[in-house]
Amino acid sequence: MVRWTRSAQIVPGKFSQAIKWAKEITEFINKKYKLQQSVYMDIFGEYGMIRWFVDYADLAALEKMGNQILADQEYRQKVNQAAELLIQGSIFDTVMHSM
Repeated sequence: MVRWTRSAQIVPGKFSQAIKWAKEITEFINKKYKLQQSVYMDIFGEYGMIRWFVDYADLAALEKMGNQILADQEYRQKVNQAAELLIQGSIFDTVMHSM
């Protein structure tokens, strides 16, 4: 099993809008692609950091889904809405393998 995570820092003063958007994009992904993506926000440490998580069977499944989502015009439009909500350069992806 592999776990994909994405983190992004919220622009100061945009917390409520960013949280709303993060929930909406997660619901969109889960409904359209039948995933079980979850979204969290740090309450200790890096305050205002949003983190998304999805588990996949293997790297091939992650790559296949990633390619489908990135080719989705509707998804890209929704992501563009977050340009003013998330700090540019703060978005970071990680892939972990279960032990």
